[in-house]
Amino acid sequence: MGPNEDIVQPEDVAPKQAEVLSVNTTMRMAHPLALGSVNDGQMIFHQKDAPPELRLISQAPNTPLAANPGYTYSIDGSEETFIYDIGWGINRAHWDFSNPSRKIEWLYTPQTRLHHHDTPTELTYPWPRNFGRHSTCTASKAAGMVAGAAKHATLVVVKFWPSRAGAAEVFETIMQDIVTKRRTHHSVVSYSYGSYTNRSDDQKMASDIMMIVRRGVPVILAAGNNGPGFVTRLPASIADRKDNLWGPIVVGAVDNNGNKAPSSEELRYGRMLWAPGVDIECANTSPDISSYITETGTSFAAPLVAGVVAEQLTEMNRRGLFHPTLRNKFIYENLQWKRPSGLPVLWN
Repeated sequence: MGPNEDIVQPEDVAPKQAEVLSVNTTMRMAHPLALGSVNDGQMIFHQKDAPPELRLISQAPNTPLAANPGYTYSIDGSEETFIYDIGWGINRAHWDFSNPSRKIEWLYTPQTRLHHHDTPTELTYPWPRNFGRHSTCTASKAAGMVAGAAKHATLVVVKFWPSRAGAAEVFETIMQDIVTKRRTHHSVVSYSYGSYTNRSDDQKMASDIMMIVRRGVPVILAAGNNGPGFVTRLPASIADRKDNLWGPIVVGAVDNNGNKAPSSEELRYGRMLWAPGVDIECANTSPDISSYITETGTSFAAPLVAGVVAEQLTEMNRRGLFHPTLRNKFIYENLQWKRPSGLPVLWN
């Protein structure tokens, strides 16, 4: 790929010198609660030394954030769930992914295979930035053992070629994998990139996204970071209509107090969710496999939503919520509550 070829842009804020955090990963692992660890057939886990954004996610309605010292979540292991996180590969050696209990699959698009990058590694280039770092971070927020929202779902690392033509084929590749492996009611898709144009490649991507949604698979999209203002880029813009229960879910970014990030875009008409995306902690691409960095952007808010949704897919199936509008309605009504800022912020 040459430097002049159109490149799909990550939905993160302009790159800065990342803060590297040294942590004791073993101490930060989540563990079952010693008392009352089963509730209605669900196992309850608690991660005491959790990143601040995870503590915000599990903050109970109308309780002070200070009263929630860690990340508490529940899972139902009766059905396996899958998070298809789209990017350019991950730092597989990092602790967030290398733990033996972390289930990971890799899925490659045709152009990735054509360029001989169908390997379980990061795809890095000097332009426009470290691609792998972005993808390692999004995957870490979705399903990392320390930084992730869903620590028990299977992470499917979807590696696509970073051009608009490459992005145009990624959702079709995912749909084929989901259908072939009969995962329709057990999967969620997360995408943290955007394009300003409306050419045929982008139109195909939008059509493929709706094809996945029509099957009842939630698709989570980053809103973008050209705010304050309204969503300007595809594919998030396809959800900007008043009746958007039938469509992808767009996610804006808030800080760890639930206040809107100044850079976050929002939909003009459609409903959306908000999730932490300011100075979040995620896995680093550094050779130090236990180091974490801080990043900002809706790119990292979207996979947090995908992780929480993945942990609730079994509950949706139990209730018979298979139609896309019913699944989205469940997500909008149950997986958020309005923080003091007035925004419906993600809640697990």
